[in-house]
Amino acid sequence: MKNNPRITIPIIGNGDVTSPQTAHERFEQYGVDAIMIGRATFGCPWIFRSPNEPDLTIDEKIDVLKEMLRINVERIDEYRGILHTRRHLAASPIFKGVPDFKQTRIAMLRSTNACELLDILDKCRETLKNLPLES
Repeated sequence: MKNNPRITIPIIGNGDVTSPQTAHERFEQYGVDAIMIGRATFGCPWIFRSPNEPDLTIDEKIDVLKEMLRINVERIDEYRGILHTRRHLAASPIFKGVPDFKQTRIAMLRSTNACELLDILDKCRETLKNLPLES
């Protein structure tokens, strides 16, 4: 579409943009004027960090997820804020590859109050800190 001289409106790409690298590839491959990032931000709101910035620590990522929960509960209400947030927390990429995470994920998805979900996130923080570093 970008190569069609009759198309003068901005072309915005959307879909499966899950990292800054993917966004860059979309600009390069398709020549779009902009991209949209949707679901990839849920459970991973740090996706917008500059590639020049150091990656967040596990503590910082858990703190961001806890803040996301707090904001959703504050802006909506506890019940709907939990419903809106818990599925995104359970799918966060920081938990990918964590051994025996299935029960924790189920507990997140069944959580009915903010304190319970915050406790689960604190336990996840400890689990992630105790995992051996990948070489």
